[in-house]
Amino acid sequence: MRTCVWLLAGLCLAAGTALAEDKPNPEQLKKAYDDALVQLKAAQNSKNELSKENEKLARQVDELKKQLALAEGQVQDLKRQVSDNDEKTYYLRSYCATWKAFLRAYPELMARWKSFLADDPLAAPAEARPLVDPNWLLGDDHSESARG
Repeated sequence: MRTCVWLLAGLCLAAGTALAEDKPNPEQLKKAYDDALVQLKAAQNSKNELSKENEKLARQVDELKKQLALAEGQVQDLKRQVSDNDEKTYYLRSYCATWKAFLRAYPELMARWKSFLADDPLAAPAEARPLVDPNWLLGDDHSESARG
């Protein structure tokens, strides 16, 4: 209980001294007002600067979005070209495999083909050799009668 009394007495003394203080003089109030005004102007200026910077960044974001859309369009074009090239490559590979199978079925034609590939393609041929004998489908019987 004693401590409560001492605590209450201390609070009353502190409150009495706080109430007994002098009112601030007008010069101090004017100085505080001017300081608050300066701080308010500085805050407003920084707010304006941040707003300008935000607008600048928003323009940069819009520009980057346009560049991204353009790049995505280019990626789609490249994907389409790759797909087209895949189709062409598949066609050429299947054609080559078919040609090789055809040549294996006709060994004489394969020998002529290899001879044709072995020749210098830039050299002028002494005579125009046909790659395929026009009578090869007719068989040996007709080729001898055609020669004879």
